[in-house]
Amino acid sequence: MVNQAGYFPNGQKIFFTTTLADSFRVVEKSTNAVAFSGKLTLSKANDPSTGLTVYKGDFSSLKQPGTYYVSVSLSEQSYEFSISDTVFHSVFHKSLKGFYFQRCGQSLNALFAGIYARAGCHGNDGTYHSTSDSTGFRSASGGWHDAGDYGKYIVNAGVTVGTLLMAYELFPTRFSYDNLGILESKNSVPDILDEVRFELNWMLKMQHSGGGVYFKLTREQFEGFVMPSADNATRYLYQISTTATGDFAAVFARAARVYKPFDQKFSDSCLAVSRRAWAYLQSHPSIVPTGGFKNPSGTATGEYGDGNDSDERLWAAAELFSTTGEPEFNSYYSTRYATGALLSQPMGWPNVRTMAHLAYLYTKQATASTLNKIALRQSLLDYGTSLVNATKSDGFSVAISKDEYYWGSNSGVLNKAILLILASRENSDASMLNAALAQLNYILGNNAHNISFVTGIGAHHVLHPHHRPSSADGIVAPVPGLLSGGPEQGRSDPVLQAKFSAVTPPAMIYTDEEGSYASNEIAINWNAPLVFVAGYFAAEGTSTGIGLREESQLNEFQLHQNYPNPFNPSTKINYQLPVNNHVSLRVYDSIGREVKTLVNEEQEAGQYSATFNASTLASGLYFYNMQAGSFVESRKMMLIK
Repeated sequence: MVNQAGYFPNGQKIFFTTTLADSFRVVEKSTNAVAFSGKLTLSKANDPSTGLTVYKGDFSSLKQPGTYYVSVSLSEQSYEFSISDTVFHSVFHKSLKGFYFQRCGQSLNALFAGIYARAGCHGNDGTYHSTSDSTGFRSASGGWHDAGDYGKYIVNAGVTVGTLLMAYELFPTRFSYDNLGILESKNSVPDILDEVRFELNWMLKMQHSGGGVYFKLTREQFEGFVMPSADNATRYLYQISTTATGDFAAVFARAARVYKPFDQKFSDSCLAVSRRAWAYLQSHPSIVPTGGFKNPSGTATGEYGDGNDSDERLWAAAELFSTTGEPEFNSYYSTRYATGALLSQPMGWPNVRTMAHLAYLYTKQATASTLNKIALRQSLLDYGTSLVNATKSDGFSVAISKDEYYWGSNSGVLNKAILLILASRENSDASMLNAALAQLNYILGNNAHNISFVTGIGAHHVLHPHHRPSSADGIVAPVPGLLSGGPEQGRSDPVLQAKFSAVTPPAMIYTDEEGSYASNEIAINWNAPLVFVAGYFAAEGTSTGIGLREESQLNEFQLHQNYPNPFNPSTKINYQLPVNNHVSLRVYDSIGREVKTLVNEEQEAGQYSATFNASTLASGLYFYNMQAGSFVESRKMMLIK
């Protein structure tokens, strides 16, 4: 079982096998030449999660780029994989574009969607259902289909959007690419923010004028396996809830920060609706509806049941404080944050308390409590250490225990990887970063099922996800870039109940079948941590191995999108050189006149940042051009005063 995407030349390279053998060989695919041989070691006897006796091989010293496979006997060999600095580029690109393929209310043009192009859908969203405040129709088209079905749910959108915005806010240079191949690409705004804004625009339509937010927009019953444009039944908005309102307040407060350099007007509107949602929460101190949202009689779509809204309220307060610095929000968070353990579990739609803690830990507000931040940082480090220890006791180096293979377990693996990444940056701990990478390796093939859980990635990936478009579009290959939920110990669908028993080890309860919605569905909140982790590591490829860097160090010339963009009055332009070269970096106005030479000199291989100060220039569109040897590239940027 290998990571089917591949390994970094100077990174750790581990594979697993259940074959009893004393040695292994790594074979170069095109020549069948043995590139490396080594000894197998015992990883875990009677692994508690799988019931397997697992052996592992380490070929980290093989650094030569190429395509390989592992052989442990004459009859057994692995799927192929690459050794390359760019092994996670496709994972990141496809997983982020997976959100584009989930767009609702918009046709997907063949120019951007290729063979997965489809007609628009659900233009009549939606009709009020069981709401005491309104009747009739409310225009609420747009957003993303939530999962394998075509419903749209605010609580799941909340943690999804929060995770993606956190990825960009914490690591802007890693997520600044503007070339994803979506409708908005090359508009001088990072595509991750363009895609998230598509969802935010729908969420805005779900807020009542009184500040509360409607819980979901779905049919009464799940639709059949048809294309979205063929799903013409009435779709309903369900009642306002405080869990939805808290998530809404949190993500729009963060959005106000993130989008401010790009669109001040949109940023202002985000903060305004967040404040309105907070006011609703304050005027409704108990959970609404009582006991939490429940499906009314006759409705059987997703319930996302949660009878406790204290974590959503805490997250809203933390994000609003981080955006505004106002004492009200600081006081609310500080008087409630220590209820229960701090950073001790991964984030998820039922638990956004972790999102609240991370927002406060990384706030730039000077009035934040130093003691609170010290406690949060130590809690993160302690949790990171516990996760590293967990990987050491698991046969496949997974950080979840045998009791954590719940519905969507793969998202738990990746959310723990996020926390390992963040912990590793607090004390430059390479063991935590390698443990985080091991979680991504598991998702991409280092698992007992010998499968890449991401559609379109790897030689043996998920082919039959519980995903209506992939079933109904007549195309053999499923929509790419979507993460399967993974093993589900509860056996919560008929397919799993028929194939597995109560004594089946939890990590083995998975099947690549369309009917297994409990183990093989896809969902936006599962793809979000995949984007975060894959995007983080996609920028880690380097000739010196993985480390704790802020910038990509790929073995190629790169000119990054400037940030902030739009800007006033200055912005940064980052670029990198794989070899020593003469570099020319110049800025031009919209009619081609040079207005500034930023760089014109010999530079050694490495990463660079140039600051462009446009305080004396007029607002408008500008271009910057970099030339280094035969490399020439230009990008545009916007000055708004």
